[in-house]
Amino acid sequence: MEPVQTLFITLKRSFAGTREHHVRILQSLGLRWRQHTVEKPNVAHVRGAVDKVRHMLTVETDLQRAARLADEAAAKAPRPPVVVRH
Repeated sequence: MEPVQTLFITLKRSFAGTREHHVRILQSLGLRWRQHTVEKPNVAHVRGAVDKVRHMLTVETDLQRAARLADEAAAKAPRPPVVVRH
């Protein structure tokens, strides 16, 4: 199995009421508003920053994100019509 190359980081909680140190960490990751997702490489300094504010984030690997998006697309796809024959 190949190592994970990319992390998709989503901010789940807003900056309101957050410690200034945590706000700076989130800004350094490139997160600006709630539900904002950024793509970052899977390196030690990014994982360390994510670990410090993990209670505010959702982190997905590239494979997890692809699977989730495929599931969401399948759920939104039109279904065949129901045919009722009397």
